[in-house]
Amino acid sequence: MKINNLKMKSEYDLKRHQELQTGKEQFKEFLQATRTSHTSSIANRTKIRVAVASKGGGLVNQHFGHAKEFEIYEVDCEQARCIDRRPVTPYCQGGYGEAEVLDNIIQTLCDCQAVLVSKIGTCPKEQLQAKGIECVEAYDVIENVVLDFYEQYQMV
Repeated sequence: MKINNLKMKSEYDLKRHQELQTGKEQFKEFLQATRTSHTSSIANRTKIRVAVASKGGGLVNQHFGHAKEFEIYEVDCEQARCIDRRPVTPYCQGGYGEAEVLDNIIQTLCDCQAVLVSKIGTCPKEQLQAKGIECVEAYDVIENVVLDFYEQYQMV
């Protein structure tokens, strides 16, 4: 039996290996920078809460004083989603408002930046604004009003 003594040339190229390693490291750094940038842009995306007075149908269509509950929406630049429903005693009591009831409603909505209603009286509007809660009168689809308010809020 004859054995061929073949000499194989080594395929290992140290210089090429080092170039590939450098490329891998640069790619890892690029990915890390991209992840960090993406994560910080998500973290910096401001979210706000908005209370909505609605009789249903996906509309802002209820007077502030008649609301038995407020739908709480969490809003950012991309979406508005209902995260809570908060029951309240209606402020209007046959043509007049109860100061204690209004105080309770304001306390219920204190973590919201705005309240969206079809109408609101002067007294509750002033008291809400004094607590830093904007009052927006509208009659439209909730998501439209919420996202429009968010856009205006971001501009301030």
